[in-house]
Amino acid sequence: MCAPSEKKRTSLEKFIRINFKWIVTIIVEIVWFTWALLDADNIFGRFVEETPYFGYYYYMSITMVFGSLIAGATSEGGGAVAFPVMTLVLSVPPSQARDFSFAIQSFGMTCASVIIFFLRVSLDYEALIWSTVGGVVGLLAGLEFIAPYLLPAYAKMFFVSLWLSFAVALFRLNQRKDRRVFDSSKESDEFVYTQACKKDLSVDNGGEDVTSAEEARKLQLLKIKRWRTVKLFVIGTFGGICSSIAGSGLDMATFSILTLYYRVSEKVATPTSVVLMAGNAVFGTIFRLLRIGGGYPPGAEAVLWKFVSVCVPIVVIGAPVGAHIPTILSRHQISCIVYFLSVFQFFLALGIVKPWTKPAPHNVRLIVASAVTLFGGSVFFYKAADWGEGRDVNVEEEKKLEEMVADNSVAVDDE
Repeated sequence: MCAPSEKKRTSLEKFIRINFKWIVTIIVEIVWFTWALLDADNIFGRFVEETPYFGYYYYMSITMVFGSLIAGATSEGGGAVAFPVMTLVLSVPPSQARDFSFAIQSFGMTCASVIIFFLRVSLDYEALIWSTVGGVVGLLAGLEFIAPYLLPAYAKMFFVSLWLSFAVALFRLNQRKDRRVFDSSKESDEFVYTQACKKDLSVDNGGEDVTSAEEARKLQLLKIKRWRTVKLFVIGTFGGICSSIAGSGLDMATFSILTLYYRVSEKVATPTSVVLMAGNAVFGTIFRLLRIGGGYPPGAEAVLWKFVSVCVPIVVIGAPVGAHIPTILSRHQISCIVYFLSVFQFFLALGIVKPWTKPAPHNVRLIVASAVTLFGGSVFFYKAADWGEGRDVNVEEEKKLEEMVADNSVAVDDE
């Protein structure tokens, strides 16, 4: 009697699991259109309304078609596309472009996060927790003490320089096609520690008590966990500061350290970065609603929410569609898209901002600041990759040693 009921429930659960992303999208679209129809002339009319800056509001709707696709397919958030377009092409002040990035990612990436949790996609939960905590600290510090004092030209060049250094890091990562990957930073640390212990045990331990050895192992793993927490918190703080300037950055910073240093699989690091940036964007939106980091000029807040309103129905469709792009393109093809976007927006910024034309001493300072950001970011990411490769080298040496021991054992048995 129970079998038909159980079969029917299983089929329904299977249908919901397969189509959940579209169910969430449809619900959000229904809510948006219900709100829009309450004032159809005003809401739908703003798509073709001129902005106070340059162009029409629908320019950002078109932009976020690409921004949401990139956000769904890669570790970059939608703000990575929105911020340079708004500041460089539409002449929107960086602070408002940043707040738009926070707000629109709060919709699109939060929808993506709900889907990720519902489908039980693998995540690095330690990175999720401690990078989030660090991200909130960095976001608050950046909004209060850095972003308000950063001139618009510096904010624009900082963003494009940082993202170009990220592209360099991603290129560095993709050079190793046969690297060992892990499902979390914890697994990576424990694996490296276990291999080191095996090497130590190959030497006479002088009859050390097994119980004390096990206690020493637990203490060492606890110490490693504490250091991992510190590393994730620090990189999260740095990412939060970047987000306070450009509306995104926590996702890039955490994705880089997970993949370059801890050798976490992109299939885990990417959804982890999506959930991280969704939370950071929500916190950023709340902080700005509370006026942390300063208020808005007269009328600027209304313009900001007009930009958001014409993009919400786009991003909740674009992000789930973007999630299917990796099934069509390879990881390296997607990476090439990121390379192109990063290089293109850097040279676009150079052509529009023209740092060398700024009044002295900002011409020199802006060039130096951009060069330091680009060079410093590239060096840091390269070093993170080198440190990660160093961990791999130790593992590979141990693997070769085990193979040599096994071969010798076989040779002895044959004799």
